[in-house]
Amino acid sequence: MTRQVEAHHYCGHLNEDMRQCLIYDRPDADARLIGLEYIVTEELFLTLPDTEKPMWHSHEYEVKSGVLFLPGVPGPVERKDLEKVAKTYGKTIHFWQVDRGDELPLGLPQVMMALTRDGQLYPSLAKDVESRYSVSFEKERANRAYMEGPSHGIHPKANAAGIGLKTVLREIECKPSVQSESVPRVFV
Repeated sequence: MTRQVEAHHYCGHLNEDMRQCLIYDRPDADARLIGLEYIVTEELFLTLPDTEKPMWHSHEYEVKSGVLFLPGVPGPVERKDLEKVAKTYGKTIHFWQVDRGDELPLGLPQVMMALTRDGQLYPSLAKDVESRYSVSFEKERANRAYMEGPSHGIHPKANAAGIGLKTVLREIECKPSVQSESVPRVFV
């Protein structure tokens, strides 16, 4: 894992099996919308084609390690929600590469992965976040030790199947539909 960004998720529940989240680079009024994440239950994840699964990451480590937290939410309420999140999978796409210093969302959208084991989080980022939010990842790890991940274990194809993924742009020929002689065009 070569790039890391602080990500603030604002999520809505589409239904019991799926959440959809807007991701900002900070919680301030001038925050930049940098991406989105779809979060699904293990049951829904298991229905995905095997070719799709590597683009999804598990949330067990992020939750149990303490690095995923809900600022301002009382501990018991936070833990109740995180008990559910620890069992889920997420697909995250970042449109704005703020860690590169881009002033606009440039380049290809990137499928982003999550922290999945100790030693991946940059120590400087961890210290900064712990300081700004008055949280201790180690204390949260201890508080969450009882939590469980997916009931079938983390799927072997999740988390990019242990290898990196790269978004690639390629040109293809776009032929008009043979069913219609004209293609309606709308310009906004």
